[in-house]
Amino acid sequence: MSGIDQPAAGPAADAAAASAADAGRGARAKRPIDILRERQGERTPEQKEYFKRQTQVRKALLEALKEAPRTIPELAARCGLPSEEVVWNVMAMRRYGTVVEEELRGDYYCYRLKEV
Repeated sequence: MSGIDQPAAGPAADAAAASAADAGRGARAKRPIDILRERQGERTPEQKEYFKRQTQVRKALLEALKEAPRTIPELAARCGLPSEEVVWNVMAMRRYGTVVEEELRGDYYCYRLKEV
């Protein structure tokens, strides 16, 4: 070993070095999302379109559920979406606590917005 300390390497070291450099200049520390965007670059047009569509779908489902509790087929018909897409989004909203299951209507559970 040469006796000279080697600087740490890796993402944590990059973030620490950026924070130290910013602190020395009196600048505000970078947010983690800004660091991630610098490393990975901006979203592609396809990614932007995908996320835009997901937001539209979720908003349509939330609006339909504000009116009344509904089953997956009812939501699909009301929003004009394929049932597979509705299932995927409703299950995500259920997992994250936005909607809850209610009673069984025929073969399907009914979903409603969770009360806050």
